[in-house]
Amino acid sequence: MTQSSKTLWYFIAAVTALVVIQWLFTVYTNYLWFDSLGQAAVFGTMLKARIGLAVVFGGLFFAWLYGNVRLARRPLPQDVTLIGRRLLPEEEREQIEQYADRAILIFCVVGAVMVAAVASGQWRDWLLFINAIPFSEVGEHADPIFGKDAGFYVFRLSFILYAWRSVFYAVVIALAASVLVHLYQEAIRVVGSVVQAIPRARKHVLGLVSLALLAKIYSYRLMQYSLLYSTHGKDFFGASYADIHARMPLMTVLMVMCALAAIACLVSIRGRSLTLPGGAVAAVIIVAVLGGWAYPAAIEKLVVAPNELQREAPFIAHNIKATNVAYGTGQINDRVHPVDTKLTWADVRANIGTISNIRLWDHRPLETVYQQTQALRRYYEFADVDVDRYEMDGQLRQVMLSARQLAYDRISDSWVNRHLLYTHGYGVAMSPVAEITDRGQPIYWIKNLPPSSAVDFEIKRPAIYYTASWHPRLIERITPPQFVRDEVQARRQPVAPIDDSGQGASPAPNQPLAPATAPHAGGQGEPGRPRREPLFVLANTHAKELHYPRETGRETGDADDDGNVYHHYEGTGGVQMNSWWRKLAFAIRFRDVGLLLTKYSKPDSRLMMYREMPERLTALAPFLGYDPDPYIVIDDDGHLKWMCDAYTVSNMYPYSIRTSWYGNYVRNSVKVVVDAYEGRPEFYVVDPNEPLVQVYQRIFPTLFTAYEQMDPALKRHVRYPALLFRIQAGIYAKYHMKDPQTFYQAEDEWAIPPEVYSDTYREVEAYYQVMRLPYADQEEFVLMLPFTLAKFERRNMVAWMAARCDPEHYGQLICYRFPKERLVYGPMQ
Repeated sequence: MTQSSKTLWYFIAAVTALVVIQWLFTVYTNYLWFDSLGQAAVFGTMLKARIGLAVVFGGLFFAWLYGNVRLARRPLPQDVTLIGRRLLPEEEREQIEQYADRAILIFCVVGAVMVAAVASGQWRDWLLFINAIPFSEVGEHADPIFGKDAGFYVFRLSFILYAWRSVFYAVVIALAASVLVHLYQEAIRVVGSVVQAIPRARKHVLGLVSLALLAKIYSYRLMQYSLLYSTHGKDFFGASYADIHARMPLMTVLMVMCALAAIACLVSIRGRSLTLPGGAVAAVIIVAVLGGWAYPAAIEKLVVAPNELQREAPFIAHNIKATNVAYGTGQINDRVHPVDTKLTWADVRANIGTISNIRLWDHRPLETVYQQTQALRRYYEFADVDVDRYEMDGQLRQVMLSARQLAYDRISDSWVNRHLLYTHGYGVAMSPVAEITDRGQPIYWIKNLPPSSAVDFEIKRPAIYYTASWHPRLIERITPPQFVRDEVQARRQPVAPIDDSGQGASPAPNQPLAPATAPHAGGQGEPGRPRREPLFVLANTHAKELHYPRETGRETGDADDDGNVYHHYEGTGGVQMNSWWRKLAFAIRFRDVGLLLTKYSKPDSRLMMYREMPERLTALAPFLGYDPDPYIVIDDDGHLKWMCDAYTVSNMYPYSIRTSWYGNYVRNSVKVVVDAYEGRPEFYVVDPNEPLVQVYQRIFPTLFTAYEQMDPALKRHVRYPALLFRIQAGIYAKYHMKDPQTFYQAEDEWAIPPEVYSDTYREVEAYYQVMRLPYADQEEFVLMLPFTLAKFERRNMVAWMAARCDPEHYGQLICYRFPKERLVYGPMQ
């Protein structure tokens, strides 16, 4: 080996070692973080699943591929005579032979590592597979084509598809590699149109071809299951007439043809001609390619199109039923609400609680007002304004409030500032929704630094070490209907996207809905300003942490000459940095030597990372989907808590339409509470009968807590999530039509109407309101949204939907339909 070759190998070895060391320290620091939250068991379960899958799939792939290549690599027998020219001259073969075995080994190792990396990412599907349960015992969730319970599709099918694809591709890769090695070894020679092969090479290659064909048989069976997610139907989702009567029978034919082709390959092992196996394989390919396109197209045109409604009606009915079950819209209480436009004093007196909570403030401009009047210092910001309700003097009052968080992009970029001094936000601003000063300003119930309250609120622990990340609002991530785009283009005005399709637009499940560097809309007119949250902060160090600015800070905490009040963290959040080894581990993880060199750290110091919601929750439990809008709550002890909605989601529910929000099945099965000071998440199961959360409880028993154990003071602030409500409203706008003929004709299809906001059109946003619902006894906290007719969004309102949020009626959905023969003005009229 030359010196340059040795240098290259040393360089590759060094890079590999660095990558492995970085990975090991990342795993170790992740363990420390999970352990600091009391969830080391969750980390262990996920890690064991990842490593187990990587070892099994990677090891089997290496053994299979290396074994086949070594089998093809054997020297030729002495008595073999082949005609034709050799593939390579003898001199070139001698040079290649020096590195051939090593190259083969490296190729197999690299391939196995890649397979292992992909396999480790299937840990969630594997855990669901081995812990699967039925969705129901009575067949409510059985698919209408194969009669299988939905649990098979939601819990098992994804991993089966991955595993069988892996088997098929492993056979194909081994076949391709073996053929190449046989060609190099000259066990196979191609002379013109003639292929010559020695018996063992022929046996080897034809055996692998037959294995690939046998594997393809079950692949076609899995493809039949996948037809339940077909998009071939017109305006509906799932298997259509052509899928069931053309594509599915064709797949059965292909299964038989693959079996016959595999037999042909095995029979031809002892013969000399490859015509039979070659013709059999070619026939399979031709039927799969041409038949898979031509036959279903002919059925569509000649059978379905002339009688489309008659042919597709049963399949439309399957789609309607499955979609309403998967999104929970089948449980909506649909009522016809009479229209009475006469308002009397008796109506006013009977609804005084509703009238006293009429919202005068919209959270969008109020965020700007808070930023201008209550940020108080340039390094504070309000990332969002939340809507909640509190009981005041025996009455339910609706309020808006927002946490005062640090704006790290406005802090001087020094290591001490970003990691030691500016560690936490401070307090909240709160104002009632129905009150306003004579100067048009909000009336603050909580304001200033330290927090002062005009009502019976006392915030005893105002420091906010764990915050909410900023994401684009739900309303800003939706595509507009065509008439809005046309009008805006004509007026040359910007428009916020709106979507009346009922499908929405959003990133993939289990991921944050926007990156941490998303443009911020904090009310300062800086739409392109990125957030620059540090990857970690160190709390309880020798350095003083800025608590809040004050002219005279003698009353509370330590004050410097300028009067600023400082603080030393006294909680248990974060990882305790009680050893040099831990400092080294985190320094390597973050590639920050400052963690090793700083003199401010002490054994009781605590390193905090993943401090933003919902990213913190995603890091802890990535198998759930999270609402992008956590909201701050003041509990009875005067502590600040974040509440976040977590969703059990899947994209494998049979016949249910897929949306780009969270697949085609979603439930708000979990509520998460995070103390803004301690940072420890608590996962409360609010829907214990939901199958997915039942499986997750079996997999991660230490993570979840029964909803009954939630503090009653926090239960009073639980609310129905606006994201789920928007998804369900988009679905219900179309899928309230349960008759296939009405659905097909879209005779009564609804849409979410637009509104004029500033100088743009945008979709009406679902909004929380304290009000008394029709026929209810008292005021309650509800979430509501109107509907208009589809393609007539600016005209009459046809219905409105409400989600009840208070504990006694939580989760009940009611749709109030207006009589079709009566005029009810819509939001744009």
